[in-house]
Amino acid sequence: MGQSESILTVDSLKKEYTKGGKALLALNEVSFELEKGEIFGVIGRNGSGKSTLLKVLSKITGPTSGTITYEGVLTSIIEIGTGFHPDLSGRENVFLSANILGFKNSDVHPIYDKIVSFSGLEDFMEMPVKHYSSGMYLRLAFAIAFHSRIDVLLLDEVLAVGDADFRRKCYNKIRELKNDGASIILVSHQMEPIIEFCDRCMWLDNGVIETIGAPIDVIESYLESSSSQSGKIRGKREEIAPSVLDLSSLDNQFVTVTDLKVKAKGKAEGDEIFMYDTIEIELSCEKLIPNKSIEFIFTITNLNNIRVLTDSYGLRERYTPQLSEKGHYTVCCEIPGDLLNRGVYNLGIIISQNAMEFIAEEDQLCRFKVSSDQKLAFDTRISTVIRPKLFWDIQKLDN
Repeated sequence: MGQSESILTVDSLKKEYTKGGKALLALNEVSFELEKGEIFGVIGRNGSGKSTLLKVLSKITGPTSGTITYEGVLTSIIEIGTGFHPDLSGRENVFLSANILGFKNSDVHPIYDKIVSFSGLEDFMEMPVKHYSSGMYLRLAFAIAFHSRIDVLLLDEVLAVGDADFRRKCYNKIRELKNDGASIILVSHQMEPIIEFCDRCMWLDNGVIETIGAPIDVIESYLESSSSQSGKIRGKREEIAPSVLDLSSLDNQFVTVTDLKVKAKGKAEGDEIFMYDTIEIELSCEKLIPNKSIEFIFTITNLNNIRVLTDSYGLRERYTPQLSEKGHYTVCCEIPGDLLNRGVYNLGIIISQNAMEFIAEEDQLCRFKVSSDQKLAFDTRISTVIRPKLFWDIQKLDN
């Protein structure tokens, strides 16, 4: 963000709880700055300290040590219904929440109708909020926060609640706030909003900052680490060379897979794979018995467990069995360049018999990384899984 001025500074923040007579450090020496006009993402596993951080920042609970300084009005939506009085109506809570934020009733009257319209609760504003559903709480909380004067806004997972139409409305409002220069800290388990909205991202793990940086880089490291810790993937997360797991998970009485390689076409094994590279997949196997044909199906899955591609030579219209006799075979497949976006992917294999019956399947046999060497400012904002190069034609119509 360059030489931008900080609006919020966190220095050496610690938060300690006691459970069963033991001290638990929920936050440990957390330090960062939020710059004016910045949206700052926070990611991490459950129990990593994300929600605790926002509770401390919003003064719901105090820090054990460390300092927090900020300018202007800080608004938070971190727990549904926080700041609402259950016995008061929706209308009364609009004014109460505004008063808590330091605004006068005269400041609320001009924007009251906009708040109600955004919330979609026109028929429920005179009802005590203790009778609201969690979704209604959320709608009202967002409507109030989004129409107040926001200097710093804290959001914790609340965008995962509510219907799709309301989420889209909230996303549009966040874009509007960003364009207007608001500063936002956004906690989310969903990676797409972090990539789309955030200028920087922080990964918390067990109350400690793992890294702060560009959202897509931090997310890739976080997801790779999560996969490594789940036991699905071997190797250090900084490795760019494809890493293959134990192929014995595919063992069966019909065929044995003896080797599996993923590399960029025309490059050596272990060389970095870029988005424009054609990706070569080569499988070596031994067919153990005759007469029954064997088909291999390759699957590509990203680290969000979204299956990106599935293909097999056995899916072709004029398919002719190729692996029917006993012997050693290689099966090769090419993924064209300029198809996969930058990211980390898992190669999986499904083995079928006579193009009818699945006899073995493994989703995560080989991890490989696709990198980008583009320097465009918006390149890291594109979070789609595929990035084909489409044909464009731009013509000037006037002279």
